[in-house]
Amino acid sequence: MNHIFTKLLCGISLGMACVMSVAAEDRKAVVVISTDGSQREEVLENIDRIELGATSLTLKCVGGSGETVDYSKIDRLLIGAEWTAIKKLTAPGEVAVWPLTTTDAVNVSGLTEGETVTVFDLKGVAAAQAVAAEGVTSVSLSRLPAGVYVVTARKQSVKIIKK
Repeated sequence: MNHIFTKLLCGISLGMACVMSVAAEDRKAVVVISTDGSQREEVLENIDRIELGATSLTLKCVGGSGETVDYSKIDRLLIGAEWTAIKKLTAPGEVAVWPLTTTDAVNVSGLTEGETVTVFDLKGVAAAQAVAAEGVTSVSLSRLPAGVYVVTARKQSVKIIKK
């Protein structure tokens, strides 16, 4: 059922992006951010079509190349993002937290080794904690009950949902 809503939102977003990208100097892009933190970006004018399959999304480029991503692996899909703003999504030194909805773990990147990642419940009680390693740090939430939590790292806080 979630895939139907994802496909609907993708279709609406694509339509809006096509309408919004009339000005040539305002370069727009499609960005697919995966649940593992990787991302694929392409200038909207290079996209021939976005195919919405039963279980996956495929970006087809004008030159014939394409990339398919399962809906379950998509954390965010940005259609019509400012091309110059894409670098800001993963700028070095910035903290990124994903996925925002999880059943097991939450990932944090952009920290230096030794920094602390803390997961708080809505009462402000520390529910989980990890020390950052180089690269991506995963914090297991498997022992926590379902609910809303706040991940805090380097003075930044992000709300997540544990299912």
